[in-house]
Amino acid sequence: MKHCPICNRSSDEARFYGEFCEFCAGKKMREKLAREVEVTACRDCGRIKVAGVFVPNSESNMQQLLSSVYKPYRVRLIHNANGIARMQITDERRDGMSIEHNAHIKTLRTLCDTDAKKRSGYYEAVVQLRGDEGKVSRMAAALERYLERNDAFITKIEQKEHGVDIYASNKKAAFAFISGRHLGFKGSYELHGEKRGKRLYRNTYFITL
Repeated sequence: MKHCPICNRSSDEARFYGEFCEFCAGKKMREKLAREVEVTACRDCGRIKVAGVFVPNSESNMQQLLSSVYKPYRVRLIHNANGIARMQITDERRDGMSIEHNAHIKTLRTLCDTDAKKRSGYYEAVVQLRGDEGKVSRMAAALERYLERNDAFITKIEQKEHGVDIYASNKKAAFAFISGRHLGFKGSYELHGEKRGKRLYRNTYFITL
């Protein structure tokens, strides 16, 4: 029979992990765990930063972030609300000893790359749609949906005679939309800067519908 050197419980009264009973072993484990976790979140879209990348603030992504904080333990998020994350934390190295733990979530507000670009008016391509008002409106809406699905966005839309000019954040996504729909266009390219010795161009696509 074992006796815990801290509380004197016997192995008849509690499960043991090494020389300590489950209660004292759990207390010692909890004392080592961080009681506050910093979470970087975008002040505009609410996404959180996990492994250096901004992702949706979902339960699975928050659990991944917490798992990185509480290595080498296995973490299961039980509840996350009002600035408190409640977790089940398991030490696989100690016969799967498991405890529940609460941590205060300290949110650090910043801007993700996408929203920083939105605020600065960043764009890489201009899609000029001309023609019937209804067709232009439908095509503009389709382009916006496509860009959003592909991690891009519309910086602004300018109303023009017989159409609109749409400023898109990503020229590759804009071109993929145009080519995917087999739209004929006239293209032009404008040098607008240089990065690490590489010239950067803005593309303009003129499309008649």
